[in-house]
Amino acid sequence: MQHELFNLLAARNGHFRYESGYHSDLWLDLDLLLLHPQTLRPYVSELATKLARHNPDAICGPLVGGAIIANQLAAEMNLEFYYTERFVRPQREGLYPAEYRLPKGLRQPIHGKNVAIVDDVISAGSAVR
Repeated sequence: MQHELFNLLAARNGHFRYESGYHSDLWLDLDLLLLHPQTLRPYVSELATKLARHNPDAICGPLVGGAIIANQLAAEMNLEFYYTERFVRPQREGLYPAEYRLPKGLRQPIHGKNVAIVDDVISAGSAVR
């Protein structure tokens, strides 16, 4: 199943600087993957099965591609869905210049819950930090 999922991704080779500040020779264009949610359904179901043993109360993802996957997963598992927003400090350079934060209105409802953090792809982990 992993091989089939990789075939859905539009991969490019070259030199790329990720949001984390790390560099790579591989870029995955995930926007095209999200065009057809029904195509992702079997992968989301498989992830839900694997994640269920950890008994999450909620699913959270960054408000980019990860939130779309997180929302689908929360619906599949009948759990609460949370998201984080991207925030970049103007003077911050180096590794991990971007942060992802829960909106103020979601901080109280999520408090004390066992939360699974989900993203569409995790390489250096800047969005899930």
